[in-house]
Amino acid sequence: MDLSRIEMFKGLSKVELARILGLMDRQAEAPGKRLFRQGERGDSMFLIEQGQVQLYSETPEGESRPLVLLGEGATLGEMALLTGEPRSATAVAASDVVLYRIDSDIFEKLIGENTALSAYFIRLLSQRLVQTNDRLQASKEAKARLVREAADRLPQPLSEALAAGALLPFLDMNLLEALLGLDWSELRETYREPLAEFVRPIAGPEGERGVELHPTVKPLLAERYLERHSERERAHWLRQAVEYWMGRGRWEAAAAVYMEQEDWESALNVAEWRFAAAEREAAAEAAEAAESAESAIGERDAAGLELFDRCPTELLASRFPVLAAYLSHCAASRREIGLAKLEALLEGGAVSFSAEETIALCELGAELSRGLGHKQKALDFLQRAERTATHAAGPAGAEGGLSERSYQLAEQKLRQEKSKELAAKAGSLWKRKGWSAAAASAAALGSMALFHFMDPLAGLSRGGMDFIGIGLAAVIFWMVNIVADYLVALVMAMLWVLDGLMTPETALSGFASTTWLYMLFILAIGAAITKSGILYRLSLHALRRFPANYRGQLWGLIAGGIALNPLIPSSSAKVTLGVPIARTLSESMGFRDRSAGAAGLSLAAMVFYGFTAPFILTGSYTNAMAFGLVPGAQLPSWFQWFLYALPAFLIFSVLMLLLLKRLFRNPAAARPIARETVDEQLNLLGSWTREERWTVGTVLGSMALLILQPLHGLDNAWIMLLGFGVLLVTGALDTQTLKTSVDWPFLLFIGIAFSFAQGAEQLGIVEAMSAELSERMDAFLSSPTLFLAAVMALSFLVTLVVRDDPAVILLVIALLPLADQAGIHPWVLIFAILLATDPFFFTFQSPTYLLAYYSAEGKSFTHRQGQKVAIGYAVAVIAAVLLSVPYWKWIGLIR
Repeated sequence: MDLSRIEMFKGLSKVELARILGLMDRQAEAPGKRLFRQGERGDSMFLIEQGQVQLYSETPEGESRPLVLLGEGATLGEMALLTGEPRSATAVAASDVVLYRIDSDIFEKLIGENTALSAYFIRLLSQRLVQTNDRLQASKEAKARLVREAADRLPQPLSEALAAGALLPFLDMNLLEALLGLDWSELRETYREPLAEFVRPIAGPEGERGVELHPTVKPLLAERYLERHSERERAHWLRQAVEYWMGRGRWEAAAAVYMEQEDWESALNVAEWRFAAAEREAAAEAAEAAESAESAIGERDAAGLELFDRCPTELLASRFPVLAAYLSHCAASRREIGLAKLEALLEGGAVSFSAEETIALCELGAELSRGLGHKQKALDFLQRAERTATHAAGPAGAEGGLSERSYQLAEQKLRQEKSKELAAKAGSLWKRKGWSAAAASAAALGSMALFHFMDPLAGLSRGGMDFIGIGLAAVIFWMVNIVADYLVALVMAMLWVLDGLMTPETALSGFASTTWLYMLFILAIGAAITKSGILYRLSLHALRRFPANYRGQLWGLIAGGIALNPLIPSSSAKVTLGVPIARTLSESMGFRDRSAGAAGLSLAAMVFYGFTAPFILTGSYTNAMAFGLVPGAQLPSWFQWFLYALPAFLIFSVLMLLLLKRLFRNPAAARPIARETVDEQLNLLGSWTREERWTVGTVLGSMALLILQPLHGLDNAWIMLLGFGVLLVTGALDTQTLKTSVDWPFLLFIGIAFSFAQGAEQLGIVEAMSAELSERMDAFLSSPTLFLAAVMALSFLVTLVVRDDPAVILLVIALLPLADQAGIHPWVLIFAILLATDPFFFTFQSPTYLLAYYSAEGKSFTHRQGQKVAIGYAVAVIAAVLLSVPYWKWIGLIR
């Protein structure tokens, strides 16, 4: 079923339609089946996919009178949900019918999350209100007769003038005198009493004599005019009024004439003409810096803009200069309606704007939001403008510079970054940036001074002591997290050079390693995968192949996470994909927010999308980063890493599955997921694009070369370079994506980290550390199992103060010498550290956990549910590592 052809869903993107389709309950009914009865409480609405439904009206005598026969694509039952009133008709299946049912909870969720749907139902209510008013009009016939009798008592010229004036937005007696030849002053004095039944004076601009028709009388007089005059005469009269006001510079009055007749196109033509003239006037007055249309047209014209409050938003958007002037006026006068119209336009998608227009609208939205005190909305508008500019500058050939697909992906990326922002705030130990920055700066300076002046330890040189002092200062700033990690790293490298500890070439040598190049290329390939949008499609394919119940979809999420793990080298990217998909599934099954079903699916997605990265070389760029800290070591091939980690992965997976099954015991879904729903979601995404095909082909080809590395001998970096080149040549990866979607700050940070490891080796710090620690940890060094257990326990503790990549770097550099003494291969040590440096006993410990929580808006699971899984995760990773020790001994990784 093509939802995009149905009125209520017009303007929504394919991804939004696919998600909505997954929320609806599909059901088939036989002829004669009653769907609901007149007078019943309405708790759902229906959308007809196939067949017909007859609506009946039931009389007090019990008779059923047919109203309308509804067919494919029609909706029914929505008014009861909107108004809360009982059903106004009875609905019966007139044939074999297939329906989509939307209950009240899903309905509220949909209109709350989709502006376009809200706007549709607002229009629907407005139409019903108009129909109600039409019915009420019949009761006013008595009033109409009285008005006609009163009008007949007036002189015919005056009566005709009032009827003609009723067609206008307001009466201007100067206009009536000029066009109809009336002497208003005399008539007003002569017929003061009968005129009082029709008009009342109003304050008008200086020099104008304004009167107003009573609201109840005006439509009746307008009807009187239309009864006595032809359509041609009516049009001539209105044209005369427009010309009169245009000749006196009153464009807003001329436009109001057309608005009164609901002729918005003509009203917009008048406004557009005026704004073009205003721009020419402003340019003539100040050629060096033309003023805006809003400043040039003055107060009267600005007031005229408010007349467009009633203009249909899509029509207003069709005349961009008018829309821009209207929004500028709303921003200047802080009018909330302007923000509502702008949000409806940008979110609804019914109107297509060029990239330049979208950027201008977003800037106006930011100005509007800031004026109204909505600071977060202002920031969102500015970020949206930046995203639009980014995609508009993409490869040539995209329609309008901003294709629908690019726009959807930009929106998805923006939502992911919002989740990252919330996760970063929640992960900060120090909330007060002022005093924490001062304390960190003081501690860092104290650290450098202490190690510079104290006597050398463990046989270190003065340079080695200074290196340690500078390194501890960097660690302090990484702990407080008030300055970007990469900036701290760059300042650290600068201090090495200024202090004479290293030459500039040595301080920056980490950027020349093949591991750094490998990370650059794999990040670029990951950016191409994200840009192509294939992840959502692949996840749906994975879900389609599993049963449509809770257990089946749980397995589908696990399979999807395992399949996508090697393709994206970023845990954050994977978890912000997997958890929202799990949330959509839980909504489709009818699970309530944070219920056992919703939590079980989302936490399973979190674990198998975000926490299985260490088991595959390409699962995360942190894997290659950590191994790059080993002096002189060559990164294992993809196949070697896979074989090394395979037993641990199997143990981890089994234990996590048992835990999830224990904590969330196969909750019964309110409704199963129909296979047709997933098929429809895939159909809405359309066929594979050229970009998707090249991206998938290149990634699979690169994976194959990585697996076959023992046969061809190519280094990982050059394999990734080959894939990188193919994506660039085919256009699947472009320069703009490289600029904006590759984590360049991280690459700067990790280049310095590689240099840090080499500097520590050259200055003898690693050797000294090994000697000192080996004496104190002799008991742990005697047993590889005991040593690895201690490493993981230490990693859990370190993440209480230092998180993410800095924690991995510190632990790897500190523990590598001890691992060598314990007879443990560097890969085993690094693997254990990678698994143990992302625990989530406390929410702030794990960026991956926080991203999972906020990517579902905190609605999928509670922190308490997450902590239970965190304990099981810690047990699972410890068991996976320790139970793999015999296997690693067998293959020679442990002596």
